[in-house]
Amino acid sequence: MSFFQRGRRRRLTPLIAGAATAVLGLTALTGCGSGADGEVSASGEAEVKLGVIPIIDIAPVKLGISKGVFARHKLNVTTQDAQGGAAIVPAVVSGDFQFGYSNLVSLLVAREKGVPVTMVSVGARASDDPVKDGSGQLMTANPGIAKVGDLKGKKIAINTLKGINEVAVASVLKKNGLAKADVTLVEVPIPNMPAALKSGQVDAAMLSEPFITVTKGQGARPLPVSYAAMGANLPFAELVHLQAVRGQEPRRREALLRRAEGVPPVRRAAPGRGARRAERLSEAGAGAQRQGDPARLEPGGRQVRDRAARPAHRRDRPDRQHPSAGRAVRPVTCRVT
Repeated sequence: MSFFQRGRRRRLTPLIAGAATAVLGLTALTGCGSGADGEVSASGEAEVKLGVIPIIDIAPVKLGISKGVFARHKLNVTTQDAQGGAAIVPAVVSGDFQFGYSNLVSLLVAREKGVPVTMVSVGARASDDPVKDGSGQLMTANPGIAKVGDLKGKKIAINTLKGINEVAVASVLKKNGLAKADVTLVEVPIPNMPAALKSGQVDAAMLSEPFITVTKGQGARPLPVSYAAMGANLPFAELVHLQAVRGQEPRRREALLRRAEGVPPVRRAAPGRGARRAERLSEAGAGAQRQGDPARLEPGGRQVRDRAARPAHRRDRPDRQHPSAGRAVRPVTCRVT
């Protein structure tokens, strides 16, 4: 019996409830002009793109789309897969997604950097069993790994760095007397983890359903490293949205995106007196040229006129020449004593 067949009736009510929560969140934000850049079609439906991760946590959204729940609320919701929450938050900031399914760690990191993303609703919670967590469970097929302490010196796959999976692994390692530096964390997309685990490219992988079931079929087994190991029923994921902020022009979005991605901001100096003066002189020179005046600007911004264009009464007047004009230059000798 497959994972999806086990307890299907028992799981149906929570999935519908989750879809309803997502609908309420999306309806509230798209209906009040909070800054979502989704367009409205001719039929009056709001076009909403949602960034997601291809795991079981997204089942409520997929169910809502297939059952027409969103359509009944005038929402045309489409989803696009991403590698993890750490990649989804910058995509929400850039406007690629109006909403995104991310983890709590990525949200807090973005908020700490001053990026105005906010949580619409809780997306998922951990289970209450450290070795039975369908949203985040460390799996291994290495026969030499029987407990958490055996992970020292091993390679562990997580979907993205600086996200919930890195925190979960580091938290449980610390509880067992190890540090994050004792293992090697490598980024691997969750759908690719079963193959990496089977081939031995990694010693363990932080997986979600349905890929946990896939690896069990390959002989993998769980270790007590999971979201539940950090806290029973811990909320760890949510739907996120970019708050309406003043000045949503491209430069503002670019600055927010650089913050979300951890890139240093671009410093743009305000024009000083020199820049403003050069601009005025440039305008004056252009105006003079339009009026037929042979004025021109030399390097450095100094305005000059052609000598031949000066009035005759100001051209080469003898009384205006320097007193030394025309004199022979005498050599000067110096005696050093």
